Amino acid sequence: MYEVEKTFRFESGHSLEHHDGKCKEPHGHSYVLTVTLRVDKLIEAGPKKNMVIDFDDISKVVKPMIEQSLDHKWLNASLKTDSPTAEYIAKWVYDYLEPKLPGLYMITIHETATAKAIYRP
Repeated sequence: MYEVEKTFRFESGHSLEHHDGKCKEPHGHSYVLTVTLRVDKLIEAGPKKNMVIDFDDISKVVKPMIEQSLDHKWLNASLKTDSPTAEYIAKWVYDYLEPKLPGLYMITIHETATAKAIYRP
């Protein structure tokens, strides 16, 4: 099995309307998103020979999604939920990317340096 990962950063705000602590209030995070692809064989021929995927091809899919829906956005509005938790964001990103990135295996969202959520079906 081969796995490749590409990491991206974005800034967003949100509030967790049902939370019983301070996260109920509006606040923001510097998120780190990691996209993991997993395949059992490498590309056999052509300009991408011996790759899982070109890292630039991952960026071409992920960056527009980040710009449109995540970076400098109010996640409650852009993701259409009253509770955009790290777990929810990870699943949302996976669902968005899965049809566009063959071999998508896992999404990791770091909300802080010490707190992350992972989604893999």
